[in-house]
Amino acid sequence: MKHSLRQCGNCLHTFRHLLPFIIFLVFTTNSARAQYGEIGAYIGTSTYVGDLSEQEFNGNFQAMLGILGRYNFTPNLSVKASLTKGTIASDDADSKFEEIRMRNLNFRSDIIELSVTGEWNLIPFAIREEKTASPYLFLGLGGYYFNPQAQWKGEWHNLHDLHTERQDYSRLQLAVPFGLGFKFNMSYKVNFGLEFGARKTFTDYLDDVSTNYPDILEMQQENTLAAILSYRTPEYTGMFTENPVGQARGDAQNNDWYFFIGGTITVNLTDKYGLDYAEKYEPFKEHLKKEPKEKKDTVKKRHKKKKYQKRKKRKKKKQLKPAVKRRSN
Repeated sequence: MKHSLRQCGNCLHTFRHLLPFIIFLVFTTNSARAQYGEIGAYIGTSTYVGDLSEQEFNGNFQAMLGILGRYNFTPNLSVKASLTKGTIASDDADSKFEEIRMRNLNFRSDIIELSVTGEWNLIPFAIREEKTASPYLFLGLGGYYFNPQAQWKGEWHNLHDLHTERQDYSRLQLAVPFGLGFKFNMSYKVNFGLEFGARKTFTDYLDDVSTNYPDILEMQQENTLAAILSYRTPEYTGMFTENPVGQARGDAQNNDWYFFIGGTITVNLTDKYGLDYAEKYEPFKEHLKKEPKEKKDTVKKRHKKKKYQKRKKRKKKKQLKPAVKRRSN
């Protein structure tokens, strides 16, 4: 319980630091004249750094998919909301160190994240001014859900409820998304982008590994499965040598991180003429509004003229046709 309260305290502390940035975004949103929005999809890969990756990228990349909406307030400032689902996983069996392989832990977890980020275009991004490519930086706030599982005898088991370290933690957490990207416009309607995003978390339990081993003998009496998935060295060595109570199972000094890396495709939500919502484009719209009407009238006149010519031709043909007298008997 104390551990969960400490995590909440850390989240609130970080939120206070982000508050000026959020206020800046809100102020800019209210004061700037809106231009246009975008909707689209995000596809790529996800990974994590934590206790089961030895606090480094270990090359274990999983699938990631999301949807997003972006609002462009100025050529330099945008705000994006996204809903993303990714998977993170790791296995001690892949380690190059014997000591880590003997620990013999593994996990996987889905990450479902809802986030709002502010994007700053390093080069103005304005389609109508032919400024159609820009690198950008982003920073924001997100909430996510995770659920670590471990595989044993071909089945996946939820680790949260087993309390493998006698610790309780929340599976709903806050994160700080930040990173960089590059976007470019293919037409007035379609944009593509590449993005690398890191997530600073406030938990060390994305992988269900953080502190020390509990009393395994005591745990075995209460819940055999919890004891097996907490201390898995005997599966590797083939024997149970000693109770590892108090020995390091993870590294509580470093919280876990997760990352989303991928490409985006978005569609501009401009008006039906393909123009941005801006006063300077109104003259173009007026011209476009008249053009279809004039075209319609011209077509209508042409059709009428054709009908008249056909009637005139039939009448003339009838007049030139010789009259045939009926014979009288």
